Amino acid sequence: MPFRQSIKIIAVLLLIMLLIQLLNTVTNGIISQFGIIPRTTMGLIGIPLAPWIHHNWLHLASNAIPLALLSFLALQNGFKQYSLVFAFITLAAGSGVWLLGSAAHHAGASLMIFGLWGYLLALAFFQRNVKNIFIAIVVFFIYGGLAFSLLSYQPNISWSSHFFGMLAGLLAAQLFKNNGVK
Repeated sequence: MPFRQSIKIIAVLLLIMLLIQLLNTVTNGIISQFGIIPRTTMGLIGIPLAPWIHHNWLHLASNAIPLALLSFLALQNGFKQYSLVFAFITLAAGSGVWLLGSAAHHAGASLMIFGLWGYLLALAFFQRNVKNIFIAIVVFFIYGGLAFSLLSYQPNISWSSHFFGMLAGLLAAQLFKNNGVK
């Protein structure tokens, strides 16, 4: 995908998150209640919404750069592929969090960050072409430390979003390995 087109898509993605966070701030956090609340009927709405919602500005800021970079790299296989992967990770990982996550309000793009991270690493294995191997090396070099966060628990951070995001990303690479531009 051309560089400018990728940047425009990422800018729109981040702008949507910025506007949602602005609305969340103006409403004193009302939007945060629409995250994933495991095993509740109301929490089901959070499955597609959670990656777009952040509890505060610092939360959004900490997710924005990794999401932008990993999205840019995933877009190199085309917008259609990226859209399928984004939707799959959102729904599969969100469902995993809803079924097995801790009793909390789970929200934030870290679900997508871990999902895209797992997807980009696994896609190199499944497609075995130079472009995706190079992308996986870059991803591992920059974000290889994400693996360690899966081995530790930190209060107020959704470990289940990270875990199910990564798992959904690995599965997305297997499921959509033949859909991308080679």
